Amino acid sequence: MYTDSLGNAVAVYSLGLAPAVSLSAKSTVSTGTALDGLTIRENAVLTVTTTARVSAGTVVLQARNDGVNFYAVSGASISTTTASATTSVVATNVFARYVRAAITSAITGGQITAKVGVSG
Repeated sequence: MYTDSLGNAVAVYSLGLAPAVSLSAKSTVSTGTALDGLTIRENAVLTVTTTARVSAGTVVLQARNDGVNFYAVSGASISTTTASATTSVVATNVFARYVRAAITSAITGGQITAKVGVSG
């Protein structure tokens, strides 16, 4: 059993981790808290929930392996053009240990909460 810095207990043979909140009630361009997959993971998911009146903005899934440099995962972004909605994107063949959400274009009219998860 391994316990990460957030207190998540994970068995060595685990195929994934429960999604974690990366950004909560945010609207400005910012990066979220990273989820440590404990080992290189093949797949990642980004789920974004918008509040009422949200009309614009972009949230992307970022990943890293080296502990320093995050990169945007190709094809894993969500345009927040719908208010009071939850949207997810699954990225395959990511092969990264750490993932996080990042607002790259400010959210207009409200806020978002973003969760990230890993598997494989």
